[in-house]
Amino acid sequence: MAMNMIKIPTIYFGKGSLKELKNIRAERIFIVTDKIIWELFGTKISKYFKKKEVKIFDAIEPDPKDTTIIKGGNLAREFKPDLIVGIGGGSVMDSAKCIYFLYEREDKNLYDINPVSYFKLGQKSKLVVVPTTSGTGAEHTLGMVITKTDTGQKVALASYEVIPSIAIIDPKLAMKMPPKLTASTGIDALVHAIEGEINDLNNDFTEAMNLHAIKLIFKYLPRAYKDGNDEEAREKMHNAASLAGIGFGNSSCGIAHSCGHALGGTFHLQHGIGVGVMLPYVLEFNKPKCEGKYKEILESMNITYEDPTITLVSKVKNLLREIEIPTILKKLISDADWKHNFEKLVEFAKTDIVAGMNPRPTSEEDFRKIFQYAYEGKNVDF
Repeated sequence: MAMNMIKIPTIYFGKGSLKELKNIRAERIFIVTDKIIWELFGTKISKYFKKKEVKIFDAIEPDPKDTTIIKGGNLAREFKPDLIVGIGGGSVMDSAKCIYFLYEREDKNLYDINPVSYFKLGQKSKLVVVPTTSGTGAEHTLGMVITKTDTGQKVALASYEVIPSIAIIDPKLAMKMPPKLTASTGIDALVHAIEGEINDLNNDFTEAMNLHAIKLIFKYLPRAYKDGNDEEAREKMHNAASLAGIGFGNSSCGIAHSCGHALGGTFHLQHGIGVGVMLPYVLEFNKPKCEGKYKEILESMNITYEDPTITLVSKVKNLLREIEIPTILKKLISDADWKHNFEKLVEFAKTDIVAGMNPRPTSEEDFRKIFQYAYEGKNVDF
């Protein structure tokens, strides 16, 4: 076996772990967040940075635009922090990673970020992230998804050097998530874990993370969705999302993600909804390459099967229905919008960076058919 690498932050987890912020040595703290998160948690977080110089950048929007991130990078360069803290969901954490890059390398621009160059980051500061949703796993990944302002396309960037120094996984922060957000972020975590498990880059280490995350999500996501005050379900989902982040972050994902990115960029679907709706159809498409992996997933949950693909797809669709996420795109996108933007959708999907990581090679015609089958709710049979 060729040499590989697993890279993760130092992890503090469990109820009350947010207080570890006060133990991080730093004098100038640049906080990246959004306005809602800062309204919810700003007072609590600020008390951990008493007698420190603090700058708040709370302009991050969903599907963060490159222009917003560049603005944050410029502010960080002016402020000169020795600690950057990202507090929020996936959009905030991805933005914090980008801003960290722009601050550390003032001679580079946002689109210079890539996974093969060595940038010598960490000379001026370190990066700490605190997820407030249970889904993206961005606290552990080398990837960042941003939106090109001029085209609306969601673009994936990556560098191992932006993986944070510390991740704080405090489930108390997720207690305020409404049911719809619980559902969309939770299903996003499931797609991470399943795509990470079936990917060719999956290995013994990531498999342990992915399989356990899958098991936890199927068990606890319906409970967290139905009762947001279920502390056990909230904690298990927060941990599961983080495990899935480690799992797929150190293997890869596949075309459920490239399709989800394209749906978000074209129709502004929330990311978790997009990848969640696409997952059953992608599982069917990947059957020729991945049926053995589907067996392993089902067996890890002690589920019997005759046809592993049918059984796993059925289980995913049942979970989607239980948390009230549609299983066909027609329920989310009008016929007129679909027809008008279909070519743009396919173009975005086929050029997405993770499209090439799918276990089964995917042609432009394959993307066309997968999208159309998902729109109409047809079983993928090609």
